[in-house]
Amino acid sequence: MMFNRSLMISLVAGAAMCPLAHAQSYSNVLGDPGFTGSYVAKFASFDDGTGESLYATGSFSIPGASGGSNIAKWDGASWVAVSGGLVSNYSSTMATYQGNLFVGGYFGSANGVSGSAKLAMYDGSAWSSMDAQLDSFLSSVWAMTTHDDGSGDALIVAGNYLDIGGNAGMNHISKWDGSGYTALGGTIGGAVPLIVLDVLSADLGGGSTLFAGGRFLTIGAASANNIAQWDGSAWSPLGGGLTRTSGFAQVFHMTPWDDGTGMALYVGGSFNLGDGSTVLANVAKWDGSVWSTLGAGFNSAVQELTVFDDGSGEALYAMGNFVTSGTTAVEHIAKWNGSAWEAVGSGADGTVFGAFVFDAGEGEALIMGGGFDTVDGMGAHHVVSLLSEASCQADFTGDGELNFFDVSAFLAAFSAAQPEGDFNGDGLYNFFDVSAFLAAFSAGCP
Repeated sequence: MMFNRSLMISLVAGAAMCPLAHAQSYSNVLGDPGFTGSYVAKFASFDDGTGESLYATGSFSIPGASGGSNIAKWDGASWVAVSGGLVSNYSSTMATYQGNLFVGGYFGSANGVSGSAKLAMYDGSAWSSMDAQLDSFLSSVWAMTTHDDGSGDALIVAGNYLDIGGNAGMNHISKWDGSGYTALGGTIGGAVPLIVLDVLSADLGGGSTLFAGGRFLTIGAASANNIAQWDGSAWSPLGGGLTRTSGFAQVFHMTPWDDGTGMALYVGGSFNLGDGSTVLANVAKWDGSVWSTLGAGFNSAVQELTVFDDGSGEALYAMGNFVTSGTTAVEHIAKWNGSAWEAVGSGADGTVFGAFVFDAGEGEALIMGGGFDTVDGMGAHHVVSLLSEASCQADFTGDGELNFFDVSAFLAAFSAAQPEGDFNGDGLYNFFDVSAFLAAFSAGCP
């Protein structure tokens, strides 16, 4: 690797040494006035024919809007009702499939459409029934996703319902292929209040797999403590699963992420043991073999885990009922820094239930919903955005300053042909990387 180190250092010596302005920044554009009522549960993106838009659902009313409640669309300037909305109670989940938006929960109907209780389909202009036949007060839908288990792409529908579509014994989890419902290897069982609270389709390295989490001790023919995986033909446990030393455990949310050591499954909920002996605190990592903890965990339930790059690099965010991680105050929102959970501003004044990465007009942001009214000291009624700030690529040391130490760190990475030394990302290590670094360093940071 031929370059003149002394010349480069002398070139940089005259450049401005500047502090960085990067900081996590919340926006309440979506949350002022936001919503009235109880909470926002979930978000989804859907194109109703006018372009991809953000949708929110839960248990709420829309200030200044008429035409329905419990589901809303962001039109770029305000939240608007969605074709009569969802009648009574609440919605818990949304998913897109075959060009339509599907909504599940515990509502009486979608805009009064017959047969649309608990589960309905929206085509961008009107609601329709999915013939789920879930009118019973005992049934509700809590989670949905799309997954191909080898028999074709299908909508996975989960919750605590019974006899979906009029199919006797088809309970708690099933798939819908666009025309009818079929079972997924059997239902859940165990001496706990039975419910599937989350389903996730993810590839952790062995091909696409469906994961299910909730409150159960068996699923299909397998013993599985509150979490299991479906390979297309059978359910199997994830080690000893997730449990509690007293009371019942439950899994609320799962997400895949590679923290630099390989793809793994990250799980949030209410539990304190993994594999029967590993002490956890409501959040855990499954690496394909064992469960492990993430720092001090949290003092109460984790409702959501989402991966987001706030401008300082991709990271895992947790949201939920909690207010502390060990001795650290993390009011309902926390960021994993690789060794511990840290606060994100002053957090929220109430539970955060759902999160979604989307550009709603302010750039890509982590949009969060829940039962809060204040986030980081500002009014944000049930919805708020954490914005992605531009990072400073020339700050190699990450200490918030541009100085000689950044030059030295770049030179070391460049000389060793480390990925960070390929500054322009072209796969080569040459003068153009040095030139790109010099330009970024001289320009300073936003």
